[in-house]
Amino acid sequence: MSRLAETLANIPLATLSIMIVCCVVYMYQFFVDPPMHHYTMCPRLVIYMSEYYRFITSSLFHGSIMHIGMNMMSTMAIGSSLEKRIGSLAMATTILWGIQLTSSIYTFISWLLYITIGYEHLMNQHSVGFSGVIFQLAVLEANLSPDRTRSVFGFINVSSKMYPWALLVILQFIMPQISFLGHLSGILIGTMQSHGSLNIFFPSDEYLKDSEQKTSLAFIVRQPSFVSLPEAGTGVGRRREGSAGLFAEVGGSIALFVKNICETLKVMIFGRGEGSNQNIQMGSLGAAWGGNDSVRDDEGWNGLPTIAEERERLT
Repeated sequence: MSRLAETLANIPLATLSIMIVCCVVYMYQFFVDPPMHHYTMCPRLVIYMSEYYRFITSSLFHGSIMHIGMNMMSTMAIGSSLEKRIGSLAMATTILWGIQLTSSIYTFISWLLYITIGYEHLMNQHSVGFSGVIFQLAVLEANLSPDRTRSVFGFINVSSKMYPWALLVILQFIMPQISFLGHLSGILIGTMQSHGSLNIFFPSDEYLKDSEQKTSLAFIVRQPSFVSLPEAGTGVGRRREGSAGLFAEVGGSIALFVKNICETLKVMIFGRGEGSNQNIQMGSLGAAWGGNDSVRDDEGWNGLPTIAEERERLT
């Protein structure tokens, strides 16, 4: 068995399936070269032109070979780890709903900023890529992980629950033109899902167990890469702490993250001794992200009508 075949065989079914879908879509982009702005997420076109299909296409299309390569490697790592903990059926529903919910909250936040403070940039911005869903999966995986802390590129250790937030901030500094709101939307959806605020959208553990016994799904369940629901259940969405508990936990995690950032700046400015720096590995950053190359999630397109023009045409 080749190295590639061995790697693919170790990827759970739902994770492998969404990776195949994204790669097939990119092959379509490569050979057909369709107008990208017909498939991107643009809140203005969704709201005022009713182009709701963008909720799905914006997550499946990518801007470049490097873009899809980085996203699929992240999906493989994070998705495989999460799927082995929650099962393939739960992972499939999480991805399918995640595509729609991350796009929905992206659109809602853009619209809310426009009607409250007149900030129109996000309404006109075009974004594309699976990274919003990846951040959703990263939040769920971090909340289920037994590890209490994680290292962010060897720079700083943060709590596992704050790891996606740390990535959000640091990646924005490394690649400032990626979609901050797209990644933030994924984190918000993942946080709400992990706290049970979105349980209405996701099947219960009992339903998933019964579904695995149905003859209609027997072919899928028999696949070698299929992961059955753990005996203890998915562990996702069990905590119903209410909005106060959710905000308290998120606020405490953010405070801890800020404290760690301040400690890092202190070490960078004043140092902490030669012996204390032996555990810091700086070489992983360039290898992980390809040096100075960057991925553009957002791209503005010229020639589109303004919101005022669309409102006038629709009234």
